[in-house]
Amino acid sequence: MKNVAFFGGSGGLGTQVIKELKNYNISSISSRQVNFRDHKYGISNYFYDNPNTDVVVLFTNYNSNNFLHKYVDNEDELTKQIDINIHGVTKCISNALSKMRKQGFGRIIIASSITVDRNIIGTSIYAATKAYYENLVKTICLENASKNITANCIQLGYMDGGLTYTLPDDFLQDTISQIPAKRLGTPKEIADTIDFIIKNEYINGSTIKLTGGL
Repeated sequence: MKNVAFFGGSGGLGTQVIKELKNYNISSISSRQVNFRDHKYGISNYFYDNPNTDVVVLFTNYNSNNFLHKYVDNEDELTKQIDINIHGVTKCISNALSKMRKQGFGRIIIASSITVDRNIIGTSIYAATKAYYENLVKTICLENASKNITANCIQLGYMDGGLTYTLPDDFLQDTISQIPAKRLGTPKEIADTIDFIIKNEYINGSTIKLTGGL
């Protein structure tokens, strides 16, 4: 049974996805347990205490909706997004890879976002950090494929869970009408995709778009 570290697993969507994942030993890790802004100790300590992690799933992220020019007066929000989404996630992957390379197996799975391809006002920094992931997995693949390690993104569209529940109903209904599948994605479909990536060693450096056709 593979040991899965699911960062961001205590959030609304993460919790729902974990319930659908079967046959894995899953540790659901919240931001209270591992602080992604504590780059020196928080993340490193987790992997020191859990050296046999086979799979890292990264749903941890932070978003602050702002027009780009407003960060002049809201620099803390800019810094927080970069601290968590870039520095923290990169540090987590780096620590995981150092263990995975020694054990000769590993899976890195990162939640990306439809905002990479579908521009939405106010999400400039958030979307840029997600684009970083989609590029990052390509290099991780080149550097680690020989060690039986894969790294892939799942680009999430509008899902039936998590932050989608915070959207205004009229906006949500309009969005659903634009999705070719005419519905939201389900946590089970995310879980099935994670399961597929874990079992398939030939998918590497890729982004799977779970967007219903958008």
